[in-house]
Amino acid sequence: MKSSHGTFAAIVWIVAGALLYNTEPEAKLFSWQTAVFFVPGMFLAGAVLGSLSYAGVRGLTHALVTTKIVTAPTRRAQIGLTVAGYFIFATQVALIYLIAKWTIRLLFQVDEPFQADGPF
Repeated sequence: MKSSHGTFAAIVWIVAGALLYNTEPEAKLFSWQTAVFFVPGMFLAGAVLGSLSYAGVRGLTHALVTTKIVTAPTRRAQIGLTVAGYFIFATQVALIYLIAKWTIRLLFQVDEPFQADGPF
């Protein structure tokens, strides 16, 4: 299960990077920054952010069992944990997008990493 979190994080990093390279005017596709962004960035996103997501899911499950909110593997508990897992994955996607945007702006030396140019 841990590898699926890392794989998901790496795929989101690649998709977010492709989106940002098409929307950020400073980003140049043929540059050393692109190689630095995609190659080590994909592996770091998979390792670091995938591990954080895995720890979040495991921590949430452990907390629910420890506090006796979930006492048996019922259908209701399964639905609740599934919904919580989707929220964790959605949060992971938003976090990866923000980190990818910050990384691109840092690599291409944009003065203000987060300008008010859109929803993120």
